[in-house]
Amino acid sequence: MSLRLLIIAALGILSAPLTGTAQSLDALVSECAKNNPIIYNTCVDGALAARGLIKDAGLLLAAGSDTPGSWGPLRRGSPRFDVFLRTSGFTTRIPELSRTSTLNLIEREVLLSSIQGSMVMGVFEGFQLKPTIGGLFALDLMAQGHFLLLPDIVETDGGMRALSLSARIGLVRETFTLPGMALSISRRFIKKMTVGWASTTHSTMLAVDPSVSSFRITMGKTVSAMGFMAGSGLDLYSSPVQLILSQQGGSQRDVEGELLHRRPVLFTGISLTLLILKLSTELGWAWAPTIPDGYGLEKTDAAKGSGFLSIAARLTLR
Repeated sequence: MSLRLLIIAALGILSAPLTGTAQSLDALVSECAKNNPIIYNTCVDGALAARGLIKDAGLLLAAGSDTPGSWGPLRRGSPRFDVFLRTSGFTTRIPELSRTSTLNLIEREVLLSSIQGSMVMGVFEGFQLKPTIGGLFALDLMAQGHFLLLPDIVETDGGMRALSLSARIGLVRETFTLPGMALSISRRFIKKMTVGWASTTHSTMLAVDPSVSSFRITMGKTVSAMGFMAGSGLDLYSSPVQLILSQQGGSQRDVEGELLHRRPVLFTGISLTLLILKLSTELGWAWAPTIPDGYGLEKTDAAKGSGFLSIAARLTLR
């Protein structure tokens, strides 16, 4: 099988919608409503809001490619450094409630955005298979700092900051005849976040402390000063969740659990090179999460995917 066919197959596998990721949500709802079925709908809303906050914050961090405007291993020669600044955003609803009429809650769609600064360092230029084919197993290391712009309803410990550490493995370096291709793996850490809201009959507070593992595969080609890129990936979300439900009359229920979620993404972008500066933009789509059977929420925001946009400037230091 040729390298090009291998990359196309990998893109298809990573972008395929995944099933079986709703079990942890179902378990959290079941534990919340255990021995008290009257609060089942409230538990559903709390669990969906927690998962919505986790996946939306994670998508802000991951967006599309790890290094916008760079789809393959860094050029040959050492040392090699790139720095870039990126802003990303998309619209959503926080929290993603499905059944409850709420008070003191942003019910309209809101814009979530982030600002990200990164440095990329090439540490190994990879193996040269042929004079025109190189960069195999090249290694680039990345460190990324994020500042999240979230609605006032979301509170965090220590501010809306996050950190990502990434490694990118080259598959082939871009040449006159071949596109550049690479696989990247990232680990992202977010500050603990809390959200609270109230209805006419109860109030809910949730806290999440998410971490995200991201996988991306990209391929792209430069034609004159313009670059064209396509990619796919998979985000794995994991977070402890605490739900505190307070009913009218003074009763309260405190539930803790774990939410796991897998989310495929697909993205494409273009870039413009101006000497050592590269400007780029990306458009992408993140698939909707699965909903457990019997919830009847297929038409709610909690069952919708997310489109996102990012704009970046990348500076080559050497």
